[in-house]
This record gives sequence, structure tokens and C-alpha cells, in this order.
Amino acid sequence: MNIIITGGSSGLGKALVEACAASAEHQVLFTYCRHEDEAQALAGKYANIRAVQVDFTDEASVGLFVQRLADEQVDVLINNAYAGTAQGVHFHKTAPDDFSKAFHDNVMPVIRITQACAQSMRKRKFGKIINIITSYVMDVPPTGFSVYTATKAYIRQLSKSWSKELGRFNITSNCILPDYMQTDFGKVEDFQLEQMKEAHPLKTLLQPEEVAGIIVSLLGASQQFNGVEIPINAAQHMM
Repeated sequence: MNIIITGGSSGLGKALVEACAASAEHQVLFTYCRHEDEAQALAGKYANIRAVQVDFTDEASVGLFVQRLADEQVDVLINNAYAGTAQGVHFHKTAPDDFSKAFHDNVMPVIRITQACAQSMRKRKFGKIINIITSYVMDVPPTGFSVYTATKAYIRQLSKSWSKELGRFNITSNCILPDYMQTDFGKVEDFQLEQMKEAHPLKTLLQPEEVAGIIVSLLGASQQFNGVEIPINAAQHMM
């Protein structure tokens, strides 16, 4: 399969790239923004990996990538990248412009990239779209996460439209809702980390490799598996 992964140089994205590339039958193209050394090292680790720099906060950069996708035969798109940080401040302290910037930097690139991939998928009557959301959209998010969760909720709703509208072209759209993972993106103070571990039913936090393993298992799933949301949180949040 030809797989596109956005935000693949660190955290969950990196785990996804490595998990997908472990199978020689997959060709993986991933985007990165800042971690160039890590991205190039990852791309050099496997013969079936390519890396391309894309800045989601720059419309021109996203536009060039979208043009490139016209020449790619995309089987799988994994929307993983997020520009910015997850944790912010209380809602009443958040500038309204922060919401519009998050939408510009995270929702619009996903829309443009997904539209481009969907065009390729429609022509060949096959495709899988997998969207990385967050378990925080399932109930009340932690304090300071209003911008992040609102952005993710928008993409979650878009995924429902994609699963419905693209299903007749044999294209699926599903969402992964992982809980907190210990990565640089979600870095917290040590005392907070210990509190989360103590409150966790397994006394250990979710690892990116665990999420990546579940996602890779979906690559071979039937196209009947469509419009599904998969929480990964040890039953801490339930639908």
C-alpha cells in the first residue's frame, strides 16, 4: 500500500511511520515540519520511506504538497499532524484569534490534503482515511484544552461526512481516539505524570507504539469497517 502520514518525525507519527515501513509491501511518505534531522534519519532507516517538509502554518507550503499528491497513488492517508500545542490556558483567558489560528493551521490543511488524496482514491475505487483525534472529545476535556479539542472535534465531524460521501467509492474514513501519550508534544511536569500514572487503571500510560500497532492492524481491515471511532484509553472514557 502507498501510505501518507502527516507529522511523522516524532511521537505517534514516528511510531506510525516505523510500524508501517516494517512491512516491505508498504511505501510510506511522511511529512515533517521542524525535526529535519530526525526526519532524514528516519527516512534513511528504511528503503520504503520518503520524507517531505510541509509547514501546516504556511498556505504555500501546504499548497505545494497538495500539488505533489496529484502524482501519488494514495491508498491510505493518516491525518496525524498538529501544529501548535495541546495544552493552553483557561477558555476565558484564550484570545479569540487563537481559535481561528488553530483552525487555519490544523483544519484547513487536513481538508486540502484529504481532498487531494480522495481524488486519487476515487479514481481507483479504493482508499482508507484514518484520522488521529483524542479521547478528550468523548467527555469533558482537561482545563486549558478548549482550542485543541475543538479543532479535533471539527475533524472528527468531517470524518463522518467523508465516510458517508466517499463510501460508495470504496473509501473508508475512521477515527482513532487515543488517550494521553508520553511524548514531547504532550509533555507535562513530572509530578503531573506521576499523578496520571497513579490514576491509570493499568498504572502505566499509553505508548505511541501501542496506538501505532492498532492502526497498522486496520490497514488490512475490510472496507465494511467504515465510519468507526476507536477509543484507546483502557476504558477510562467510554462512549
